[in-house]
Amino acid sequence: MTGKADDKGGVTVRVPATTANMGPGFDSLGLALGLLNVVEVWPDEGETHLIEGEGADTLPRGAENLVRRSMAAVAERVGGALPRVGVRQVNAIPLARGLGSSSAAIVGGCVAANALLGKPLSAEALLHVAAEIEGHPDNVAPALYGGLTVCYQAEAGPGCLRVRPVNPPRAVVAIPEHEVSTERARQALPDMVPRADAVFNVGHAAAVVAAFATGTYEALGAAMADRLHQPYRAHLVPGIDQAIAAARAAGALGAALSGSGPTIIAFAAAGEEAIAAAMKDALARVGVRAETRALEVWGEGARVIPSPPDRLVTHTPSPLPEGAG
Repeated sequence: MTGKADDKGGVTVRVPATTANMGPGFDSLGLALGLLNVVEVWPDEGETHLIEGEGADTLPRGAENLVRRSMAAVAERVGGALPRVGVRQVNAIPLARGLGSSSAAIVGGCVAANALLGKPLSAEALLHVAAEIEGHPDNVAPALYGGLTVCYQAEAGPGCLRVRPVNPPRAVVAIPEHEVSTERARQALPDMVPRADAVFNVGHAAAVVAAFATGTYEALGAAMADRLHQPYRAHLVPGIDQAIAAARAAGALGAALSGSGPTIIAFAAAGEEAIAAAMKDALARVGVRAETRALEVWGEGARVIPSPPDRLVTHTPSPLPEGAG
């Protein structure tokens, strides 16, 4: 999370998609992926709000928009006042699919506001603001920091440790057409789980972190198993068990539900096309249409990037940065 406002008073922020949980790391593990949203903010008395790509026809453009809400939250936290601004969102991350679209909007707004105000907040403070808005830190943390993040609750708020993956594999995602809201997915979870299941997940979540920290990715097949949330959410994602099994049979190192779904993520050292085709076919056999993508594990979190002068004046469409999928 670096950079500052440009000499015209505008800010452009690039934010990665994220996958949360990684199987057993419920509400604690998250990973940044190379599918990128861009948020541009510039001084504008008319408070123009433009949205391109995902959500262009559905997302709100007023004060309730997540980017604007997040900017306002940062200003409130530091007791400052933001100028009236225009906002342009170029969204590549699908909405409500378990790839961190809301976290990207929140983190994009937080980082943009912090840059406009002269960077009064540290990354840790921004994490606290973003987690308060999102309700949990597992997606906002990797969107902010990049790489693999491990979140935990401390007295002062959410804490986070960042792990830089060693020679990371590629991520293959199967993205069903239907949406699953985080609220609905959380309602599917039980209030209590057996102690044996909790112990199972503690060990498996630790193994996922160790695999990424050491490059021992052959361990992911066993390590990404989960007993805390995936079994209870399976009815929201028809074909999940078949798709995971198909991915493994096609050579995936491991596979799991991405966040609250319905996206299914698999990791691959090679053969991404075969793994993608296997997941897509498995879902199709139960009547679920899905698109697939192969994405890089993204080492960077949200970044302020250069803003071409004419972009903040004309707001003409511009391509996403290289690596945006």
